Amino acid sequence: MPGNDDMDKSERKDKVARPSEHYRVPGDIAGDSTLSLEEKRQALDTWEQDARQLLTASGEGMPGGKEGVRPHDQHRLGEVIRAKEKIGERPKHKASQ
Repeated sequence: MPGNDDMDKSERKDKVARPSEHYRVPGDIAGDSTLSLEEKRQALDTWEQDARQLLTASGEGMPGGKEGVRPHDQHRLGEVIRAKEKIGERPKHKASQ
């Protein structure tokens, strides 16, 4: 049976890898005292990448299965950017092609 530290590490790792499954909104990551600053950065980077992929897919006519069903089902890119600002980060800008 894994110890408490192992479970904590596993849970933190999952929060970083799949933040939208653990947090209601990106801003909640900034206030999570269980994550280090680097883990918060990684989680927000993950959410930002997912949001940008959703925007790209939507622009190509491939919306997600639940996208737009409820008002809060959206890419949340603006919220991610604001959450990054809370922890002193800037969003990663992708070069135009």
